Amino acid sequence: MVNRVILVGRLTRDPEMVTTSKGTAIAKLRLATNFYSKDEDGNRVEDVQYLSLVAFGRLAEICREYLTRGRLIYAEGKLRTKEWDGKDGLRRYTTEVNLDQMHMIGPRPESADEPAAAVAEPVGAGV
Repeated sequence: MVNRVILVGRLTRDPEMVTTSKGTAIAKLRLATNFYSKDEDGNRVEDVQYLSLVAFGRLAEICREYLTRGRLIYAEGKLRTKEWDGKDGLRRYTTEVNLDQMHMIGPRPESADEPAAAVAEPVGAGV
């Protein structure tokens, strides 16, 4: 049997960090992935899926240091379902991806603290 998930998407918010009582870092991430198809009339339809991802240990620390909202990432891991009893007494479930690998794709999105990249003017353009 195989339990493997590969995703490419953008973070919908900055990572949330927590530390266990034993000192293990945990990063909680939210990822949006997009899929495009056509409806019955031939119109392009976008389907956005929002997913919960969790990283542990050194990978969590890397996520905290380098990831921000809007960053495009490649994520690979395993699906895990958690269950608990809600305050209303009903059984609740959530499924998340426990990350094994994460790769940042493309340039880092600009933030308000960083200057915009310089754009070169064409050389020899007449005035």
